[in-house]
Amino acid sequence: MAKRKKRNALTLVSLLFVMVLLIGFYIWNGKREKASDAKKSDTGQEESTTVATIDTEQVKSVHYIGKDADITLTLQGETWISEAEPERPINQQYVKNMINLVEKVDARRILSENAENLAEYGLDQPKAYLQVTLKDASTLTLQIGDESSGISGCYALVNEDNKVYLLNSTYRTGLDYSDLDFTAVEEKPDITAANIDFIQVLKRDGEDFELINDKENKYQQTSEMYPWVITKPYEEGYAADSSKVSDVQSNYSSFDFQNCVDYSGKDFARYGLGDPAASVYIKYFETHTETLEKPETDPKTGEEIKEKTTYEDKEYKIYIGNQEEDGDYYVRREGSDCVYTMRKADINKMLEIDTFDLMSKIICIPNIESVDRIDIDSNGTAYTMEIKRETVTNEEGKEETKASYYCNGSKVEEDAFKDVYQKMISAQYDAKAEEKVSAEGTKPIMTIRYHIFGKGETTMTVSFLPYDDSFYLVDTGHTIRFFADKRQVDDIAKAVKGLIS
Repeated sequence: MAKRKKRNALTLVSLLFVMVLLIGFYIWNGKREKASDAKKSDTGQEESTTVATIDTEQVKSVHYIGKDADITLTLQGETWISEAEPERPINQQYVKNMINLVEKVDARRILSENAENLAEYGLDQPKAYLQVTLKDASTLTLQIGDESSGISGCYALVNEDNKVYLLNSTYRTGLDYSDLDFTAVEEKPDITAANIDFIQVLKRDGEDFELINDKENKYQQTSEMYPWVITKPYEEGYAADSSKVSDVQSNYSSFDFQNCVDYSGKDFARYGLGDPAASVYIKYFETHTETLEKPETDPKTGEEIKEKTTYEDKEYKIYIGNQEEDGDYYVRREGSDCVYTMRKADINKMLEIDTFDLMSKIICIPNIESVDRIDIDSNGTAYTMEIKRETVTNEEGKEETKASYYCNGSKVEEDAFKDVYQKMISAQYDAKAEEKVSAEGTKPIMTIRYHIFGKGETTMTVSFLPYDDSFYLVDTGHTIRFFADKRQVDDIAKAVKGLIS
């Protein structure tokens, strides 16, 4: 009896265990099938049904309604024209995109054969409406409603048959245009930042800015190291720091218009362009490389030339007006009637230039090879540093230039002379005077005059005037604008004095 009860208990436990396994398998299999169906649906693996097709080459008109747009476009020749505004420049690609979108309309599934409540799908007031009319007068109509709350996609009506379809979301995103989007925006110029060699920013209020690649050293402020010169906001030029110029150039290499808000050219004042707040003008060059049909020979090297590169000078100018509510600016390209918008960040980079930060802080840096004499007046004591050059014949029979170095008529070591020279040309602008500074009647602590010989013979002069315990004023013969570190200038005076001892 006890054995029978034990056997029955084991049987009952076994049956319960099997039943638990079966229930678990049923639940797991159900979830697996649902997951598989969902994955299949989400990846678009369900069979789609083509509900409408057109021959895109036969489309003669397009009517689009969406957002704030209600526009009818007709094809004239190969150009799409606004029926209501024939003079309006139309974004041709957007029209082609819409037509190509409905070349074949595929539905993922039919949700309702005859929907009684279109509001349930957002189709009582569609988000977008598109009707294309073909040359044979047949039409295709597509209305886009809400996004699907379950499977990704959107609800739609096709050809007024009252069937509600589930379409891919691409139909919704492909018909998401505002009225402004349909006005064409001109292509921006292809400008390589490194090819910009002139930048000018003129402001109605505030400081102007001008930066020139002074290759011929017309302003006598540049060198091989610092070929760029800042000519505005100052009436005289100051060398720019070449390492920072490339960043500035990049700010003026992209004129990316966002929208065309007016193409009539009749009311510039409305956008602040009757009397612009600023203008930006650049000069740059484009390079064109072509393969020569018949190779040429380089007369200097004798090497064969298979390609020829030419350079074409270009220029570009925009006027900047008021700002929109979101901060973007209204702009107009010179010679154009169109008013465009440009991003606030892009315009601000063009208008907000820290000229002192861009400047080379070196006050005066003549090449020692072009200097033959330096006159220094330090606290009333005069010093003359000279470099005397003569042509000699070396051991190989070739002529070369030999330089000798003097201070107050006494010959000095080359290294000692050049160490002092290096200290002098290392003098830097340390700070900018925020207000106008008057130095009338103030006697310089030290004046240095570099005498440049040969081509472009001239004298470069810099004086240092007392200001306070930390700074000297820097006078280069123009308006006094900058300070130099007092300690650095005093070190120059000590070095010059030490050269003769």
